Amino acid sequence: MNPHLTALFIVSGLPFLAGCLGMAATEVPLPGIEIADTAARNDSLVIMLPGRGDRADTFISQGFEKAGQRRGFDTIAVDAHFGYYMERSLLPRLHEDVVLPARAAGYKNVWLLGISMGGFGSLLYATEHPDQIDGVILLAPYLGDRKLVEEIRDAGGLAAWSGEGSRFKDHEIGVWTWLQRATNTEAATPVILGYGESDGGAVAHAVLAAALDPSSVYTLEGGHKWTTWGPLWDKIAADLEL
Repeated sequence: MNPHLTALFIVSGLPFLAGCLGMAATEVPLPGIEIADTAARNDSLVIMLPGRGDRADTFISQGFEKAGQRRGFDTIAVDAHFGYYMERSLLPRLHEDVVLPARAAGYKNVWLLGISMGGFGSLLYATEHPDQIDGVILLAPYLGDRKLVEEIRDAGGLAAWSGEGSRFKDHEIGVWTWLQRATNTEAATPVILGYGESDGGAVAHAVLAAALDPSSVYTLEGGHKWTTWGPLWDKIAADLEL
């Protein structure tokens, strides 16, 4: 694992998660709920990472897999709960247990979909393994320290931000640096953002949204909850070209 990313997995590196007790045990391999016809797989797979307090089966109870069934792509909801972040095992488990087997199974397009904490986990994976991911869908993602977001905004936006002299954690700077490359190069990795306009993280989301093509940004009135994310995912999936 890239040593610059390991600080993520210290509780102080994700302050909004502090105080989480009684975490579920981690497993090897990383469990997941796959919705695919193994005898006739689609060409594309969307790997779904949950937010804090949710598990893989929450995606199923919220009907997120139905978009793939309608639109002709497969899905796997992975049980990447907070314990994997705390044990510093999220990235290797996601890579070895989910992404590499998906490539070996013949998937030509592999996308990540992350909600809240899962959005940050998706970005960390894309930073660590950029060649393995064909696109990232972020629903109300956690995007790091609020003051870092303000620094990027005050620099004139993501394209103008240099990152030099930033006093923030390496993994957070790394995520925003990857986003800068992904949104500012000809061979850009597609990044799709969806969030509720009343979400507590909407200020950070707006900074990222300003760097994206408007067609890649989806908003609805709503807060940081599934009743907002479900309709956003339905809209995104309807437009998704995999």
